[in-house]
Amino acid sequence: MEKGVIKTYNLQNGFGFITSENGNDVFFHINNVSGELAVLLTTKKGTKEPVLFSSKPSEKVSGRSEATTVSLDLEKRKVGYIERRENNYDQDIFFIKDYYSDDRYFLHHSNIRKINTDRFVRFEEQDPVLFSPSSNEKGLIALDVVIIDTRTFIQGFAEFQDYNNAIEQLGSGELCEEENWDYIQNKTGGFPILKSYINQTCKRVVEQDKLIKGTSNNGKVYAYFNTGLVDEFQNDIYAYFVKNGKYQDNQPWGIRIPEWWFLEFNTDQSHYRRYFVDVPDIATYFEEAETSKLIFDTRITIRPNWEHLSARKKRVNSIEIQTMSEQEYRDAISDSIEMARKRIRRNYKTAIPHYYNGDIQFLIPMCEKKNRGKALAAMVINKTEQIYEVATILTLDQAYNNARLLAKPDREWLNP
Repeated sequence: MEKGVIKTYNLQNGFGFITSENGNDVFFHINNVSGELAVLLTTKKGTKEPVLFSSKPSEKVSGRSEATTVSLDLEKRKVGYIERRENNYDQDIFFIKDYYSDDRYFLHHSNIRKINTDRFVRFEEQDPVLFSPSSNEKGLIALDVVIIDTRTFIQGFAEFQDYNNAIEQLGSGELCEEENWDYIQNKTGGFPILKSYINQTCKRVVEQDKLIKGTSNNGKVYAYFNTGLVDEFQNDIYAYFVKNGKYQDNQPWGIRIPEWWFLEFNTDQSHYRRYFVDVPDIATYFEEAETSKLIFDTRITIRPNWEHLSARKKRVNSIEIQTMSEQEYRDAISDSIEMARKRIRRNYKTAIPHYYNGDIQFLIPMCEKKNRGKALAAMVINKTEQIYEVATILTLDQAYNNARLLAKPDREWLNP
């Protein structure tokens, strides 16, 4: 077998070139690519990856070689799944399990390849990854880790003909009750908050087993769920799906084929409503007995996590605060906490509940000292045992995006 790296690949036409070890370019077609490499190429992540291939002289172009078989070089780059474990301090640690063996490689965030300037790359258990094997005195470690499946939950749940267009039709006012779904500070002209809302709602619906299924007379399987949104007449809006004919229960490593195919967002006036007996309930994030979690208790001690807050100073929409010394910044945080506590005593809606990672947190405003009515950012508060902890800071865009999952924040301070 010859060795080389993927030089280029044209996704639309299904062909590309390999640069061999001797420097020559070898033509290849996706039909001759096997295993995990085919997944990488279709997700635009195969360029520069090491490969093994066999070749022959091209029958169509004189002087050009053509690859007859192409596969990932698994000595240089391995494939696997992310695994999560808890250590003795109840903290999650992550490993990558080699897909072809029982070897486990330690995974550290710093070794994940980033596609933008974000500090962290999101990933979950069982996510398929590509990595370079290495080791140190502590054992096996994974380097240059590529997260393969970067789809949102709903895009992995269902195939969309045009996801952006479906979201635009839902949020443009033609169907959904009119609402501003754009960011507050950094406007995009699109629907980023609605995308996040639908994605998280779909995930919660699946977690709570609130996806309703039905079968037509000709045997087709359909499904729908309640989006939690309404039209101008307060009719519930549902997301309708049909079973994806390409879906397999046991799928190999790589991008998993979604189980469903998206049909439309619509009310119960949809053509597809006829296939269901039951009506789906909306996703919920707390039990009725837990409604007290939604009210901030101003009697409880609030303790800032200074390490996290200092690392998030750049999220505050104020040059003055971003250029403060550490002590000045801490004073500004403490002042905002105390001012927010006073506001919450007068109006409990000042502390806005939001759902994150399986629990309810609160968002309280960080305001200008000279203008108490202008929020610069949102401070996130967790209930930790018997105290509140100010865990981090979010931009107003991030805060509204998270808060919208439970309710429309009113005009106390967080509004688009």
